[in-house]
Amino acid sequence: MAKITIQRIFETTKALATEAGQSLQDFINFNAQFAELTLRSLRNGITYSDNFDCEIKKISISHNVNLNIPTDVSRRPTEVRVRRVLDVTSSLARPLSWGFSENGKVFVRAFFDPVPTSPVNIEIIVLY
Repeated sequence: MAKITIQRIFETTKALATEAGQSLQDFINFNAQFAELTLRSLRNGITYSDNFDCEIKKISISHNVNLNIPTDVSRRPTEVRVRRVLDVTSSLARPLSWGFSENGKVFVRAFFDPVPTSPVNIEIIVLY
């Protein structure tokens, strides 16, 4: 499959050479610039932080234990996801559980297979 290029998406020189293109010059240039920025972001490896209101945290969590995680107190998280497990001996046995404790703090709970004897390092994404 051919890579997407600005020329393949929108050929501005041909569009601007037409009568309609002259009338819509600002619109055409805006769309060409938007396409260029979008493709540049995708080529450069856009990250979660570039695209979402979030925090990425590295935590150590034990099997089947609630762990309170520090979050931005001025905002309420809408979702917590696992970015990756940083351990080579255990993996998640089911999706990460998360919620709010009685005092409003965010907690996560993980279940691993096989059950580790020490806490497992994982990276999580806290979305706001």
